[in-house]
Parts: sequence; C-alpha cells; structure tokens
Amino acid sequence: MTFLQDSKEPGRSDWELARLVVHLRGFAAYADDPRADAARSLEAAFTADELRRADAFLEASRQDAGRLAAVEARLGEDGTGDEAWLVQQLTTAWARLDELRDRIDTGGSLMANTHVASAIDYIRGSRP
Repeated sequence: MTFLQDSKEPGRSDWELARLVVHLRGFAAYADDPRADAARSLEAAFTADELRRADAFLEASRQDAGRLAAVEARLGEDGTGDEAWLVQQLTTAWARLDELRDRIDTGGSLMANTHVASAIDYIRGSRP
C-alpha cells in the first residue's frame, strides 16, 4: 500500500482512516447541523485523497446483492453446476458475514470488538 507524503494521518492504512471517518461522522450526529459539523471535522482530519480512500474502502465493503441477483437470473436453468454452486456459496458467505458484522456491532464490552473487526477489515458501526 502506498501512502501520501502530505498525509494528515501519516502511515495509516485505508482501514484505519475509514475507522476514523466513521467515528467523526457518528460524533457529528450530535451537532445542531450534523452535515456541516462532519464536513468541518473531516476537512480538519484528512486530505481530500485520504477521505476519498476511506470512503472507497467503506464502499467496497458493501455487498452488491443486485449484481448477484443479475448473475443468478442470467444463469437461470442454463447454469452449470459449478456456476450455480459458486453463486450459492457467495450468497451463504454474505449471509454469514452479515451475521458476524451484526454481532460485532451489538457485542458488549466483554468482547474486544476492535480486534475481531480488524480480523475481517470491518469497521464497527459502518453498516447502514
């Protein structure tokens, strides 16, 4: 991974930048004007490229269920056993990942949420 020389957060990975973005946006929800407060906080904490990288990291973690449904529809009855099996495995994996992320988000203080979330590059609280 390449890091920018003009970084306001030098040496931080996209995952670490995204964690801070989610935190700052979540904290801004308590302000009178959450969008303006978030914009000010993010501008102070990040360069434009760092914010773009963090947002791209968060967007990449979203599951493209519509695309998967399109693949399933395209396969229809003509799909080979291998293709249908792969689609089913991806569907199952996404469901299990959703459950894991839900458990991380609702996990209490008895679990080291950050440690578990970092194992799957998940940012706690980033799910809509």
